Amino acid sequence: MRILMLQHRFFPSIGGTQEHVHILSRELVRRGHKVTVYTLNSLGNEDVLCLYLKPPFLIQKIKNPDLLEKEIIDGIEVRRFNVAIRFWSFIWTPDLFKELRKNIEKYDIIHAHGYHHLSSVYGCYLAKKRRKTFVLTGHDMLITDDLPLTARILKKIYDLCLGRYLLKNSSKIIALTEDQIEQYCKRGGDENKIKIISNAIDLKNYKKDENSVKNGINMLFVGRIEKYKGVQDVVEMMPVLLESEPDITLTIVGSDGGFRKNIENLSEKLGVGDRIIFTGVISKNDLIKKYQQADIFVFPSKMEGFGIVLLEAMASGLPCVAYSIPSVRMVVQHGRTGLLAKNKEDFFENILYLLKNENVRKRMSEHALEDVKRYSIENMADLTEQVYEGGVFV
Repeated sequence: MRILMLQHRFFPSIGGTQEHVHILSRELVRRGHKVTVYTLNSLGNEDVLCLYLKPPFLIQKIKNPDLLEKEIIDGIEVRRFNVAIRFWSFIWTPDLFKELRKNIEKYDIIHAHGYHHLSSVYGCYLAKKRRKTFVLTGHDMLITDDLPLTARILKKIYDLCLGRYLLKNSSKIIALTEDQIEQYCKRGGDENKIKIISNAIDLKNYKKDENSVKNGINMLFVGRIEKYKGVQDVVEMMPVLLESEPDITLTIVGSDGGFRKNIENLSEKLGVGDRIIFTGVISKNDLIKKYQQADIFVFPSKMEGFGIVLLEAMASGLPCVAYSIPSVRMVVQHGRTGLLAKNKEDFFENILYLLKNENVRKRMSEHALEDVKRYSIENMADLTEQVYEGGVFV
């Protein structure tokens, strides 16, 4: 099949969706499909011209990344297009739209990876018009409620208009979790068109390193540093945790989503700044090393579509401490591969329990390495091919 992937950002940009599209496309190419990715000439929001929704409504200047317009990555044809402007989640890319309109006849499948992406809506419109199979995976279905009034209004309008059109006219819809099916249906999606395909990782890239040199007990957080990701909860627990286990550190890996300064100030205020390490964005190889050097993975987000970092942690043999939200319960089995918390007090007690019980950590590590095998890239690609082959026109 000739498959076109529509995704805001692609490798070498770092993120869960970028990783998903990359490894899925690579596996589909390995199976003999021809895969093209249309994406942005962008590594992150900081290099996109942006009109902010908060006073004084400033326009952020562009810092163009040094990316190739056309290249082949792991057998995948990648086309990058310049961004005209970003307004909240809406990115205007006229060159991409023009190229999509020109070339859509070349493809059997158009697979969009964003519910709030204008390229997804336009791709859906063209696919319907040309009777092509259009598949949607809404990696961005869940959005934090901590939004300015203007953004909340825009989100509501989008859901009622463009979002509803997108869901009603997609040939097939892929949900990452059971909870996401409900999100789709609330916005007008047809449950009969929805299939659950969980995220996956390339398991051969991860392994537990028994020989890794460790100093004390290392807790690890991986994710963008934003308020809703909840890492501040763990920082607030550090003083009491250190009283019980004085040899612990917390490593925070990920880009600054505008909240890092708050976390740094909080850690200094609590007197634990010397026990918290910020790495910023790091390479994949360095990230794998961080997993191998850790003892406990903390995932304090209370709202998540599908935390692919949970799979990476499990594949590295780490027990996970997380809040008991639907997407996490799909991956982490309480008492077997980690501990799930109902509230902040539970979260603290769960961390403390694992810190004090090395044997429990070892047992959960073994179970994590076993359970993560069902999230292989091969299984995800099998299910995705089934969706492509069963696509229907609407």
